[in-house]
Amino acid sequence: MSNQSVAPAMSSSTGQETTGVVERRLVTVGLWGLTIALVAASSRGPIAAALALMVAGGVVALAVLGRERVAMAAMMLAFATSPMYKGVISPGGAESPISPTDLVFALAVLLLVPTLMRRSLNLPLTYIIGISLILVTGTLSTVFSPAPFISAVQFAQWLVMIVGLLGLLALWAPSWRTIDILLWCYVAGQMVSLAYAPVGGAVGNRNQGMANHPNEFGGAGVMAFAVLMYLWRRNDAVWYRVMVAGFAAASAGSVVISGSRAGVAVLAGLILMVPFVERSAFKGFLLAIGGALFVFSLPYIVGQSGEGSAITRLAGSADALGADKARTEAQKFGVDLFLQHPILGNGFADSIYAHNVLLAVAASIGIVGLLGYLLVLFTLARPIIGNHPNRRIGYAVWAFIAITPTFPALEDHTLWVPMAPAILLAVRAGSGGREDGDEAAEPDVTDTGAASAPRPVIG
Repeated sequence: MSNQSVAPAMSSSTGQETTGVVERRLVTVGLWGLTIALVAASSRGPIAAALALMVAGGVVALAVLGRERVAMAAMMLAFATSPMYKGVISPGGAESPISPTDLVFALAVLLLVPTLMRRSLNLPLTYIIGISLILVTGTLSTVFSPAPFISAVQFAQWLVMIVGLLGLLALWAPSWRTIDILLWCYVAGQMVSLAYAPVGGAVGNRNQGMANHPNEFGGAGVMAFAVLMYLWRRNDAVWYRVMVAGFAAASAGSVVISGSRAGVAVLAGLILMVPFVERSAFKGFLLAIGGALFVFSLPYIVGQSGEGSAITRLAGSADALGADKARTEAQKFGVDLFLQHPILGNGFADSIYAHNVLLAVAASIGIVGLLGYLLVLFTLARPIIGNHPNRRIGYAVWAFIAITPTFPALEDHTLWVPMAPAILLAVRAGSGGREDGDEAAEPDVTDTGAASAPRPVIG
């Protein structure tokens, strides 16, 4: 055999090292290019310099914390700013189609893309059918709408919430511990808004906190209260329960000072749900005593309430009567709009003037689209009557269903964001035992009112 030398094959580890070197060099070149661009931008004025500094800070955070941690931080900020998403923090105010909350959500989604690409999407059949009906009727009504461009913009904004946000959470599938953190961020945002209320703007004698309207402020208080009803059962420690109760009282207080009568009614409805959700006769008895005491003290409460409080407005103040008249006229407009094209709707251009989300959906996409919307709500609301240990997150869904007939905008982040994690309950309700990323599920034990041993924190 002739004396020949054969070149050794390149090992896989050598190939990986070469690829790693190339990637590091590309990243280095990219960072140098970004640095040059930021320096050039910062020389164009103070605003450009501030923006360049923010971008540089984001790059540093990305390098130090990593992509997923920065994505989580962005998601936390989005939840925290949702209670005032078109209020003080929004330069364009309520008229702006894009808010800072939207931009932070977009950043979080961008950073989560590599993670989302490794996940599979599993959605309940009723949700898929409902969204399909909404997409078909919404597209047809927009095409034949008298103002198709405006209708398309409004439709897209709604889809970002009902498809984008819900689909994102279903695909991301964070652990329940992560959901707890995000919901606590929402509560914290409402507490900041409440603290701002004494120095913030007001409509008449109604406080609006950092929101753009007292009703938005009151709606955020309702959703924060509903979220806290879920968070209450996430830990049995005394300090934790005292903290949750304090924040719940503050949330209820924000509803009262907002002057939102619908908000107060929804709070009462949520409390009345407790014996049925908790399956406790003892809690029902306590609730009855509390209701009787409230009825007896109502005259005193009305007398001590401020001019613009929800309690005074429920009793029939002058501005409440004016608001009732305006709301009646708006709903008459919505009914007339619906009757023009009751099957497939009129598009979304004028839906906001109905001042009632349910009526606006019917007027925009007709009775067929409304059926799809109700299927989506059914998917989210139904698990609260099941046995999943985290079914109490459904309180936020029922609060959403009850409060939206008094709100005008279909895509209201203040209401959608704290309710959206309920899609995870709808997806996971059928799974027992352990869930991905969670500790063992808590057994669902009916509360009989007797003292029980402390339970560990549920992850």
